[in-house]
Amino acid sequence: MKKKQSGAVLVVSLIILIILTVLVISGTQSTLIQEKMTSAIRNSHISLEMAESGLKDAENMIENLTSTAAFTDSGGLYSENNGPNDLFSDAVWTNNLTLAATTETAGTGLVSRYFVEYLGVLTLDDDLSGLNITGYGQTTGGGDIHGFKIVSRSAGRDGNTARMVVGYYAKRF
Repeated sequence: MKKKQSGAVLVVSLIILIILTVLVISGTQSTLIQEKMTSAIRNSHISLEMAESGLKDAENMIENLTSTAAFTDSGGLYSENNGPNDLFSDAVWTNNLTLAATTETAGTGLVSRYFVEYLGVLTLDDDLSGLNITGYGQTTGGGDIHGFKIVSRSAGRDGNTARMVVGYYAKRF
């Protein structure tokens, strides 16, 4: 006597296969999202490091100055209160007239750009405890202390992530 098969095993197998397929697709999407987040964080760190590198380059440039005569509102060196107003405008960071320097890390294509604004002669009282500078009130030597505002910006490898760093530097002339 032949018994007819009803195909229940086939139906159950297909349902299990569909459930497994949905789980695999969901897991893949989660992995892709995590990969994108990791890449964005990496780009963020790279752009921040490059912006900080530009800040250091600007500090070295200021340290090599012998006067403030170069701060003529051109070539990225601005006199007091004459620096670019809209730091988030792309035009500020692509125009060579607004930038003091563009520094590229060799072989990487990573670029930091910066400009410097002269803040004038700083007047410091004897209590320097609230400032992150030391020695200016206690050291010997002549010359006034001049302040500078440095704004440095860099983009990550993808070009979509950008970081901007603003720093202040002082030098005795």
